[in-house]
Amino acid sequence: MIRQATENEVANWDKLVQNNPDEGHIYNSTEWAEFKKTAGWEPFYFVYETAGYIIYFSLARKTAGFVGNIYYCSKGPGFFKNFKSSDESVAHFTEFTSELKHFMYSFDRSAILVKVEPELEEGQYDLKKTGLIKAKADLQFKATIFVDLSDDEETILAGFKQKTRYNIRLADRKGVKIEERDMDEEGVDLMYQLMSATQDRAGFFLRQKSYFAGYWQGLAKSGMGQFLVATHEGEVVAGIYVTIFGSKAYYKDGGSFAIKRNLMAPYLLQWEAMRWAKSKGAKLYDLVAVPPKDQLENKDHPQAGLYQFKRGFNEEVTEFTGCWDLPINDSKYKLWQKAERHYLMLYTKLNKNLFW
Repeated sequence: MIRQATENEVANWDKLVQNNPDEGHIYNSTEWAEFKKTAGWEPFYFVYETAGYIIYFSLARKTAGFVGNIYYCSKGPGFFKNFKSSDESVAHFTEFTSELKHFMYSFDRSAILVKVEPELEEGQYDLKKTGLIKAKADLQFKATIFVDLSDDEETILAGFKQKTRYNIRLADRKGVKIEERDMDEEGVDLMYQLMSATQDRAGFFLRQKSYFAGYWQGLAKSGMGQFLVATHEGEVVAGIYVTIFGSKAYYKDGGSFAIKRNLMAPYLLQWEAMRWAKSKGAKLYDLVAVPPKDQLENKDHPQAGLYQFKRGFNEEVTEFTGCWDLPINDSKYKLWQKAERHYLMLYTKLNKNLFW
């Protein structure tokens, strides 16, 4: 059975989500949902329960013009433990998708589809068997590298490549300092300058500063985000924004100026971010964004440089199954499939921001 969450459940949402088999994701939190409201996404909180099995999941709704409404379950729902499938998880997820289609059709007659994005490893289970359709594009990065933070610091360090350990110590020896900074207006300006400087070199799409400020400040205020800055002789070299949700921490954003690259500040910055996350109770650190496994040797891949850097902390790449569509109204979904690309391009042009 699927139902809307009660007021009491919503008030305790973050703790309940962390009790899901996947232990939750920061994109499932109420703090993230409140932030996404500023980008036009209205949050709804639901519960799937059957025979003592329970999953808490949220859907964000946004209107796609005259076609109807789109619902998105970012990095969820959390049926899969340790990113693996099991007989139990597959049985419940199959029942869930069937029930969700009928539930959402009654809940919102303007619903087009629900996009789901469970953190399930690629190849673990064919989600087409549950009635899902592979989305035209993945909204979050499919592949990542995790660092296990459950051991003591010496053991964690010993798991890094020798060159990475060397660069961490080199930065420290050369006088690079890592500071925890407040994410006030000055912090927002600095972090955005760092990201803009990186964009100039790498050429990736960068959202407006107000978008980043929304969650940088919101998550920092709730204790779920921290701005870390690397300096040398008083001069800012690089910075990252790290988030935490329960036992998981995430390297959310980063940037650097094109100065003093020989100091290897980003290595020390990441290590100190991991130490910060560990001190807050994190057991796993998500480095976020590396090429998919079939592109790891492609030197022209946009994330090739990131991979060379991040693989120094752990060689193992985890690749997820990505984003899938659950059509709610079949005729509306067919119309959306035809109009999607043009609508999203027009939306970006008019709003100077991404739909998602």
